[in-house]
Amino acid sequence: MDLLAGRYRLVEPLGQGGEGTVWRAHDELLRREVAVKQMRVPSGLAAGELAEYAGRALQEARAAGRLSHPSIVMIHDVVPHHGQPWIVMDLVPGTSLDKLLPLPSNRVAEIGLAVLDALDLAHRNGILHRDVKPANVLIGEDGRAMLADFGIAAPLGADPADSSGSPAYMAPERFRREPAGPPSDLWSLGATLYTAVEGRGPFHRDIPAAVLAAVLMHEPPPMMRATPGLARVILALLDKDPGRRPPAAAARHMLQSLLPPPVVVRPRRTGRLVLIGALTVGLGVAAGLAAWNLGAGGPDTPGRFTVMPDPCEALTSRQATELLGEGADRGEQDGGSCGWAQHRTNIALTVTYRLNPAEAGENQAARAFDGHRSGGGSESYALAQEAFTRAISEPGVTGTSVWFRQSNLIVEVAYRQSGAAPPDAAERSPTWQAATHAATLVSVGLG
Repeated sequence: MDLLAGRYRLVEPLGQGGEGTVWRAHDELLRREVAVKQMRVPSGLAAGELAEYAGRALQEARAAGRLSHPSIVMIHDVVPHHGQPWIVMDLVPGTSLDKLLPLPSNRVAEIGLAVLDALDLAHRNGILHRDVKPANVLIGEDGRAMLADFGIAAPLGADPADSSGSPAYMAPERFRREPAGPPSDLWSLGATLYTAVEGRGPFHRDIPAAVLAAVLMHEPPPMMRATPGLARVILALLDKDPGRRPPAAAARHMLQSLLPPPVVVRPRRTGRLVLIGALTVGLGVAAGLAAWNLGAGGPDTPGRFTVMPDPCEALTSRQATELLGEGADRGEQDGGSCGWAQHRTNIALTVTYRLNPAEAGENQAARAFDGHRSGGGSESYALAQEAFTRAISEPGVTGTSVWFRQSNLIVEVAYRQSGAAPPDAAERSPTWQAATHAATLVSVGLG
């Protein structure tokens, strides 16, 4: 074959899909290895239609080529050859995600965050990927996940009748010929993460018509390998109504909460070392999820909680151990409250739910939440519009309570330690760190 654009020599095919063939190639000018994608041109196009298709593909690929991010396989060049567009990209040593299935939940959450960052950058630049799937997520030799194949990317608001992509990973609104947007790519991300952790696609069927029906009308099979937290994120992304899917910011908070925070050892004035790194996660998840829930539900809609959740199920035993240490005891439910205690260190954690009637709507719940914020007898400190903290003022006790609202449910998470010295004024106390981390876990558990 002739050199593409006078410089790219094809070496061997690396893979083939519905949109074209990817080749290993050698850049004769810069003397480096690259990947080149030969776009598959629809059959039966007249000369004018072929020129229009090639021109549009070149324009869209060049737009995607302006995206530069560690989680994006960079596009270097787009060249026409014999009337077809060819896309020149980085050659990434490693393998695609579909060759590594299944993976553990924490690894899938890491991959999800990387792909989410790539999509967020594309969306902020007005570009949809339209073909997020395991085969287009590359895992480099260093373990880094990168989103590849922006070759069929399109501007926001592209023709909804364009069915480019892989049907099992295409959002239902695209089959309904509705306008695609960022939620469509996020749905595809959810399907990709489902496949990554479960080892099978959420809508796998043997014939294409059955795939389409499953995407449009069926729920995915129950997730057996995923942790409950990861399953909640994935199933939220797979909501068939794009308006109910979490936006990128909320999805990012949810995924980040599933990963262990870095451990930081900080010296105290007494000379003792206190391990607080595992308790340094703020309430970004609660704030992000609250904003998403409010945005999806609207100000005049009924609350989504019709019955009060069990506060004793707010934390798993592993999470309670992480927060309180080995040997923490869980008490019994007392109305809307449940507590955990570590008697060896005099630490207590309480989760309290206050349910406003669902039929009263979210306005009433918002007013009730504002009442708790302004009351309480001590100053509150805002974490977000729907979350605040308050120091617990009790004799011989150092503590913090975190309040947040999800729809019509108001949650208080209180963390107390008896006999502890008051923290330095220049530092946020360890009880604040622990309370906000506990509130994050409770918020994610509520979904």
